[in-house]
Amino acid sequence: MEKIKTPLCSEVVELIKSKDYYRIVVFGASNTDRYMVTTHWSDVLEVGLRMQYGKKLHMINSGIRGDNTREGLARFDRDVASFSPDIVIITFAGNDCNPTSVKFVPEDEFRKNLLLMAAKIRALGAIPVFQTYYKADNEEITPERAKSFMRYLDVIREAAAESGEFLVDQFKYFDALPFETLRHKLLLNGMHVNEYGNTLIGVNLLHHLGVDPDCIPHNERILPAMKLYDSIAG
Repeated sequence: MEKIKTPLCSEVVELIKSKDYYRIVVFGASNTDRYMVTTHWSDVLEVGLRMQYGKKLHMINSGIRGDNTREGLARFDRDVASFSPDIVIITFAGNDCNPTSVKFVPEDEFRKNLLLMAAKIRALGAIPVFQTYYKADNEEITPERAKSFMRYLDVIREAAAESGEFLVDQFKYFDALPFETLRHKLLLNGMHVNEYGNTLIGVNLLHHLGVDPDCIPHNERILPAMKLYDSIAG
């Protein structure tokens, strides 16, 4: 199998290198929210950035479980703008895409909401970074949601391309792994990752930001994620 090539987010890396202090807000729904007491992807990201670029980072988690992009925009001033961020990582889709839920947001509105988020972040003088979800277990969610989920990931990719903003396509990396690894090692349930899945997300983000996760003091969680990443990407 040809390994995935990981692009570098040069704009973010240059900002980090040039700043004496910078602030990152991670902004999304349950993929971003801390819904259980374990290693979170933002932990891996924060520690790796500190090890590589120095202890000049403030990481803020503005994820709320169950949110869609409408709700994200409604709380943007409170949960993003008020912190004067330098970088904002945007991760929405899981609730917007659910056609049988009151949280459903039609595709065109979802696209416009993502573009508006990016524009609002740029207006703050900050850098938006789009991020897709990982791969879901389609057998554990309804067929309608599974089909819609895949389309909404495409909308994220399209919004990133249209706005010219950087995209971390987490799905692409998770999709390259054996399905049994995904189901039994990385997922908590059909739509959420466990601590090991979170760690892989963080490892992947670090590679996009010029950080070798080997700089992080190793533990039983980080090593398997590093090995998984190395098996599919280079």
